[in-house]
Amino acid sequence: MYYYIINPAAGKSSINSLQQKLRERLGALGIGGEFAKTTGPGDATKMASAAIEKGYTTIVAVGGDGTVNEIINGITQESVAVGIIPLGTSNTLAKHFGINSWQQACTVLASRRISTYNLMAAGKNYFLSSLSLGFETELDKTVDSPDSRLSSRLKHLSKSWGQARSHPTLECHLELDNLEIDCTVFSLIVSNQKFQNPLLENRMVVNIAEKPSPRQLSSYLVARFRGQMVHEDHATTRVYGTKLTIDAKPGASIMIDGKVAGRTPIAI
Repeated sequence: MYYYIINPAAGKSSINSLQQKLRERLGALGIGGEFAKTTGPGDATKMASAAIEKGYTTIVAVGGDGTVNEIINGITQESVAVGIIPLGTSNTLAKHFGINSWQQACTVLASRRISTYNLMAAGKNYFLSSLSLGFETELDKTVDSPDSRLSSRLKHLSKSWGQARSHPTLECHLELDNLEIDCTVFSLIVSNQKFQNPLLENRMVVNIAEKPSPRQLSSYLVARFRGQMVHEDHATTRVYGTKLTIDAKPGASIMIDGKVAGRTPIAI
């Protein structure tokens, strides 16, 4: 039983012109179901939880990364599957799984190709792909995401370069299992290595990047411009574990799955 949670504001409201085509496509594939729209932040979490109580076993996010994250936080049973139809401004999660359009997403849903992941938790917030602080987080907070136009993406790249050159580092104290680390951080990203490579086990990987050289920074921003997940390639230090606490001076905002979700200190 499929339950589709639609974020009508996703992708600058582009979904509104596609809803009828989407419903027809899903129906033709034999995976129609109940459709519901969110009206504000946090709605998708409540709606996912309520749908599971009704007996739905597949919850589908029709929107961007923020919609997926809200749904993940509403899942109350391990037997429930989460699907993605990417129609948001940021569709990093879908792109990582090789899903580049809503039409392709429908085909993937119909084929029921399911992978199992352990979720991570930052405080009371669960996430699937990554938690970040430092440059990554501040960039996404201060520089608007580009649309599909080349001119918009080039403008975003130019603003990103200016932000990166003036971005200060953080003095961080990390406790990872039995290991203590004091470091100067330009960017810190926590992810599940299984999310990066489905053949690996569920295990937390912490990527720490110090202040990059101009050449490294250029490579990093160009990779982001191309929509690539680049933090592993630009990490100065990489450590693994199961439980992490982060304290930063000055205090820093954290972002999970592309959404601001608190400040340091934080336990993960």
